[in-house]
Amino acid sequence: MLPLHTSRRKFVQHATLLTAFGAYSSSPAAAVDTFATTANNKNVIAVPLGPLAPFSSVRTYRNIELSNGLKVLLVQDKKALQSTAAISIDGAGQFSEPKEIPGLAHLMEHIVLSSSRSRGSKRVLQRKARKLWKNGSSTQNNERGYYSSDEEEDFESWLSDNDGDSNAFTAPGFVCFHFNVPHENLPEGLERFAQLFKLDEVENTITEKPYVIPREIARVNSELDSTSDQSRAFYFLKKQINPDHPFSRFTAGSRETLQTIPAEKGIDIPIELLLFFQDHYIASRATLVVVSKDDVSALDRWISPFSNVMSQKVVSKYQDATQLPYPLIEGSATSKSKALAQSIILRSKDDVQLDENIQTLCIEWPLSLSYFNAPVGSRHAPTQHIITSASVGFVLSQIISRRGPGSLRFFLEKFGWVPRGSSKGVPRITFPVDVSGFQILRMEIGLTLDGFQSRSAVVATVFEGLRTVVSKPLQLDLIKQYLSMGLLHGYLFAPRPPDAVTLAVDALRFGIGGTSGVGNNNFNWYLMPSPENNADIERMREAVTDALCVMVDEEKAIISFRASPKAIFEYSGGIVDQKVTTVPLFAPWKREPITGARYLVESRAIGGSSYFKSLSWFAATFDGEELSPPYLNPLIPTNIRPPRPVIERQGKWGRRFFYLEDANASDDLTRTIGRGGLKLTNEGIWSELKTSVPLDVDSNWKLWQIPPSYMGTVGLQLPVRPPEPGIECAFVVQLLSSLPAAFTTSQLALVNLWLLSFDDEILGLAELGAAAGIAYETSLNRAGLRICFRGVSQTLPSYVRRFCRRLVQHHVKLLDGSTKMADSVPSRASALANRSPQMTRAEKDFVANFVTRVSEREVGNEASFFLKCTSGGYLITQGDFLPRESQKLLSELQTIFRDYTTASNNFVTSPELRDLLYRPIWKPN
Repeated sequence: MLPLHTSRRKFVQHATLLTAFGAYSSSPAAAVDTFATTANNKNVIAVPLGPLAPFSSVRTYRNIELSNGLKVLLVQDKKALQSTAAISIDGAGQFSEPKEIPGLAHLMEHIVLSSSRSRGSKRVLQRKARKLWKNGSSTQNNERGYYSSDEEEDFESWLSDNDGDSNAFTAPGFVCFHFNVPHENLPEGLERFAQLFKLDEVENTITEKPYVIPREIARVNSELDSTSDQSRAFYFLKKQINPDHPFSRFTAGSRETLQTIPAEKGIDIPIELLLFFQDHYIASRATLVVVSKDDVSALDRWISPFSNVMSQKVVSKYQDATQLPYPLIEGSATSKSKALAQSIILRSKDDVQLDENIQTLCIEWPLSLSYFNAPVGSRHAPTQHIITSASVGFVLSQIISRRGPGSLRFFLEKFGWVPRGSSKGVPRITFPVDVSGFQILRMEIGLTLDGFQSRSAVVATVFEGLRTVVSKPLQLDLIKQYLSMGLLHGYLFAPRPPDAVTLAVDALRFGIGGTSGVGNNNFNWYLMPSPENNADIERMREAVTDALCVMVDEEKAIISFRASPKAIFEYSGGIVDQKVTTVPLFAPWKREPITGARYLVESRAIGGSSYFKSLSWFAATFDGEELSPPYLNPLIPTNIRPPRPVIERQGKWGRRFFYLEDANASDDLTRTIGRGGLKLTNEGIWSELKTSVPLDVDSNWKLWQIPPSYMGTVGLQLPVRPPEPGIECAFVVQLLSSLPAAFTTSQLALVNLWLLSFDDEILGLAELGAAAGIAYETSLNRAGLRICFRGVSQTLPSYVRRFCRRLVQHHVKLLDGSTKMADSVPSRASALANRSPQMTRAEKDFVANFVTRVSEREVGNEASFFLKCTSGGYLITQGDFLPRESQKLLSELQTIFRDYTTASNNFVTSPELRDLLYRPIWKPN
């Protein structure tokens, strides 16, 4: 029987491109390659000093500008499972379509992807001839059309026959097409992909095949989602926007907007499609990205068909655009009116994700972040240090969604307005629309039925929390810490490199070039600004402060509640809010025209703010708790240091590892980088890292040290990370005891109750650690209690000390009554027993009944007995951690557990290292 575990934490996966060590020019002259060096096979710098960009050892880049102005980024990825390509076209999105034909840009996307082509392309016929010569002629081949020059085959059919796939999407500012295919089919795939964007091919599809446009209009019409929560929220938002603003239009399109209305107005859709393609599908405003395991020189040859695609119209690289109008409706309840309003949207009963007991508060604000050195709405040269909505949203999420005393989340949970211990109650920041000069910032919070009943007070609480944040200037160190957190999760811990779609989309904003593939020589392309650049930190603080100033203005907020029928008709009336008594079919309910969603606009209850203030007064008076600004997290490093150097020497006697005694040695003193790889430039003070046997610290404790290595060594299984050396490390603290092997069912249940209640006790510490990339696991095994940790080597030791101190104090608090077990602990213990394959049905039934009857004192006594029967421990350190640091940590752990690890050793043989390194299930998830 093992303690309860949850799935490992899902880290931010939006990674950035890679830094490389050098560049050289190659043919064509406009091409630049970015590559990573490799070390020799005898002495490997397992962890070199200095930054080593994630995935730089498996990726090579080349950027090219073709004769038609199309920008190309070629990426050789040695670990790519399939070849992928994506092309993004700036200025061909929803905001560029004629306002009298909503959905034309979306239809254009469909027309391009559905373009047919004859099988008679010279290169394709040559390949098919070679294939027929190799496989032999057959009736089956003839039936498949290999000999039919007039038979047509669209791109998607070809991909389907070759284990490939394609898709596209139309955003407000651009359109993106992408496909993936097995590596051996990439040359033909690129040729066919290029064919889709040729003007004559598109013209032929539109003018010579009258069935294509009606077919694609029907497909566009079928894509409308009228039942899901998110779709209803999106079209409700559009309804609140100024009709003169392009975002207010129905840009998804339908049969009505693309066929019925144009026919009534005499609008020729085929002609409009051709004009749209000629005016907006412009090669000089597009970027092609190809990712494959093939060499970039081969990729360079295969992209030649793209030299004559799309419109050759000559335009300024950054055309001026019309100034966007003010997004909110003037004089409405959501903008200038003094009567503040909020809306209730009735959820669809057909929504498969409908939870009647959880409602959603949605607050949206318009922002105007500009990504160019120009006034809002114009397209001039992009800045080198762009502050994007994604980076602003990340920082806002850390400020608003934080946990702990004084936080908005803390008070919402305390009043029972959001579900406790659930991610549904965490404020979530997103951007449903994001173009330069116009963004919509959306914050969503899941509410309980009690929260919906007090909805006006919840809204008042949110705005009071925002006002508390802006009551004092944001600290630069706080912003720097958030940027370090973004660098950790989005870059250094990224489980995979950015794919072709990510690169193609971000290239529109950041450009291509320099040593990072995307960006330029003066700007290291991170999705988050660098925490080492003071100017970037100041710019980020200004952008976040500006966003917060918009958010605290209640007149600029669009507020809605997406609620179930149960919530609306049974729980809508509360202390300050009026009960909804009218049915949705009649006034004052309204109908959103696109999805048909019913919504009710109500005035926000004046007493909502007073109700919250009275509750917060009681919290401050009796519990000493009040809303407070964000504070620094002691577990997040503000300056992330590079990995420490370890040399791995490979010889006939096996591998040996050496570390540099001076952990702060400079790059220049340790290595040089050249075409031959990484080379040591001085001897320094290198000591061997003993890995074959444990270090006997005393009679009760042993220390194992597992070094980092490119080749991989035995060790704790960690989440997927980039292949390059990093700053992550892991610890295993094994408290030795023979008790678990002899536990009765009741003893085992009591110890598991202790561990489960401890999970609740350290929830705040665990969430602080999760922000820093730290996770833990506790589990019983035949050798005692194993505690695993992983995280950044700069701050993980501090977390381990805090964790262990609280562990040895937890049973004391259970005994004296200062800590109570949560109501959910017995049910979690019972569920844990039910999942155990080692327990019989009778034992599981016994545990289910037993855990409901025990007291905190019984649990505390069993935990105390268990700890006093431990006879010492092992400390296993792995990764970016030096021996002297390991010894220091072990000394501190011995002090923490000194009152408990004194029992005599009852083990016949000590546990083997491999027996202690079974796979952990990390918490929090």
